[in-house]
Amino acid sequence: MNKIKLLCILHRSPPTHGAAKVGDFISKSKKLQKEFDCQFITIKSSNSIGDIGKINFKKLYLVVELYIKIFIALIFFRPDKIYFTASISSVAFYRDVLLSTLWKCYKLLKKTDVYYHYHTKGIDKFISISNKNLKLTNFFLKDVNLILLSPLLKKDFEKITTYNEILYLPNGIDNNINNFENYINIKYTNIDKINILYLAHMIKEKGYWDVLELAKNSKKKNIHYHFAGNWGDKKQEEAFLIFIKKYNLEEYITYHGFVSGEEKGNLFKQAHILIYPSKNDAFPLTLLESLSYGVPVLATAEGSISYIIDTKSGIVIQDIKKLSNGLNNSIKKFITQDTAYYCRKRYLDNFTLGQFENRLLEVLQ
Repeated sequence: MNKIKLLCILHRSPPTHGAAKVGDFISKSKKLQKEFDCQFITIKSSNSIGDIGKINFKKLYLVVELYIKIFIALIFFRPDKIYFTASISSVAFYRDVLLSTLWKCYKLLKKTDVYYHYHTKGIDKFISISNKNLKLTNFFLKDVNLILLSPLLKKDFEKITTYNEILYLPNGIDNNINNFENYINIKYTNIDKINILYLAHMIKEKGYWDVLELAKNSKKKNIHYHFAGNWGDKKQEEAFLIFIKKYNLEEYITYHGFVSGEEKGNLFKQAHILIYPSKNDAFPLTLLESLSYGVPVLATAEGSISYIIDTKSGIVIQDIKKLSNGLNNSIKKFITQDTAYYCRKRYLDNFTLGQFENRLLEVLQ
């Protein structure tokens, strides 16, 4: 029996961001390739996080190259299903609209199921700008199935009327821990200092400046702040270092740069709480990593964060700044072994890579 043909058009690293990490896994999924006859096309656009959203000649060339690759795949591979990582706005959205004309024409010749996987949010904001954006988005989403990260993101599409149905696919991550009990017992035996971890791209939308303010206001308390992530630009990095020096925070703040692998794992192992004051996120994988290491989360109520974190695994609030005066009291009850074990269980019950893989198959079937 011939397998169903699946064409996957998706982001892959580099640069490393949520959608690219998910795309990396999907392209390597053995279950997916066992179930379907797969062909993968990578959406190449930016070499770094700071390059996202900018226009240059290389990007125009990559759009033409991508268009040709998809055209060839439709002619010779002739897929039964198409999976596409969709963008919500900006130049990437108009690129996606252009690309979608290929499979819209193809669907006139062959019955094909099309799935748009959204890794971010902001559709409602984009279509509210102008009637043109609303019409283009309705055209782009006509007769396709939407894959969203959680039910909390459904409201983003309330004004859209042309899609087929909405399916939900929460993200999952790999389990990188073999000795959880051992290091948790050591970690909570004697706590002489609370380690708060900020792990995200060092851009203001992720809220690192709010964490700096918290560090300033909790100075001389028994708290040390660890920052890790890539910088969006040099000026922000310089301002960060000037702030630390101005308020004499060298003793209370450590910046680790970009971390991955064992180095990132060690930061999670020593952290007592992850702070994630993002102002624009849909389903941050960092929160899943934090739970997998038994680290509770203090985060803003963005996107699906309230879906990931419950009252036993962290605190979800509207504005991190409101914790400036009562930070110690807010996080104290979470600095326990019981909380660590609960966070770990929440990850194992809901957000493993195996669960994501099985849900992906269900969605595409």
